[in-house]
Amino acid sequence: MIPKKKILCFIDFYLPGYKSGGPVRSITNFVEQLGNLYDISIVCRDHDASDKASYKEITKDSWNKVGNASVFYASKNTLTFRGLKRILAETPYDLLYLNSFFSYRFTILPLFLRFLKFIPKKPIILAPRGELSPGALKIKLIKKKIYIFVVKFFGFYKNLYWQASSSFEKKDILSNLSNINKTKIFIAPNLTPIIQYKKNFLQRKDGKLRIVFLSRISPKKNLDFLLSVMLRVKESIDLAIYGVKSDEKYYKHCMNLIYKLPKNINAEYKGHVPHKEVLSILSNYDLFVFPTKGENFGHVIFESLSAGTPVLVSDQTPWYPDNNGSLQVLELNQHKWVKVINDWSKFDNKILIQNRQNAINYIKSYNLNNFSLKKNKELFSSILNISIV
Repeated sequence: MIPKKKILCFIDFYLPGYKSGGPVRSITNFVEQLGNLYDISIVCRDHDASDKASYKEITKDSWNKVGNASVFYASKNTLTFRGLKRILAETPYDLLYLNSFFSYRFTILPLFLRFLKFIPKKPIILAPRGELSPGALKIKLIKKKIYIFVVKFFGFYKNLYWQASSSFEKKDILSNLSNINKTKIFIAPNLTPIIQYKKNFLQRKDGKLRIVFLSRISPKKNLDFLLSVMLRVKESIDLAIYGVKSDEKYYKHCMNLIYKLPKNINAEYKGHVPHKEVLSILSNYDLFVFPTKGENFGHVIFESLSAGTPVLVSDQTPWYPDNNGSLQVLELNQHKWVKVINDWSKFDNKILIQNRQNAINYIKSYNLNNFSLKKNKELFSSILNISIV
């Protein structure tokens, strides 16, 4: 039997963590669906995003078996130049898979070690995970632009392979790193989980339109835009907000906006939720609203539609609108968002239930035409020069 090729994956956070959002979902799906084809090892932090305490159920600074992967939960003492050099030198791998453009410890240090020729010369795939989108770059723009200028000057990112989740992300990569070889950018969409579609919906009770926002509380996810929209909405709305407070200053800014909302808007921050509860929570609402400044995929959009909850999202994602109303895509213009939300609040129960079914129909159609698994297989097999059926 031919031994499996070994993929070593670097990512800041992994299971059992969930607070970092989409990247951990992307790698979880990657492991679940390609773990039978490859020998996958993952190096990540020993704690979740925004936490300081280590996971209780793992052995840190050691390899742990987690599903189809082996996971090294690195402590702060290990995430040093010397510590990462040791891991990369002692861990056998055929391909290094980096899942950030700007992560200091999980991308910049490994690439610096490669630049200095301190680690084995192996192919590297870098997935920026939306970090090069215009909306993401606006956050700490000057610092990021300086870094991009420096790495372009020194050729720090030369001879890498790139994973773009869409043609939009490929364009973002090329617009920021014009000196890289465009033939080395592969479009391989984020893998999605295998889901059980919701078949029946509980009879909706009469009352206010129930809107949910579920994402990290950070400038990129743009909750303050939604709250500013709500200041102008005239109809009665119940707004539930779920998410990790990844930016305390921004969170306080959003809470101040909530205090200013008129009486017809009942908004409440309900804290963060484990990923296993996301589908159940989303299914309790009439509309998921997501004015994000940029997503390379947007797992929560997929999850909301899978739960039978229609979506109103910004035009800063690769998702396309549904003519039947289950997925509406709008530019970030407050006037347009106010109008759509006011219109939704006037829908009767029959229309709201039908839109829920339309959401299920949309995601079924999406999955039938989704070639992400095929594209991911092609990405890794072509770089590793092997054939996968």
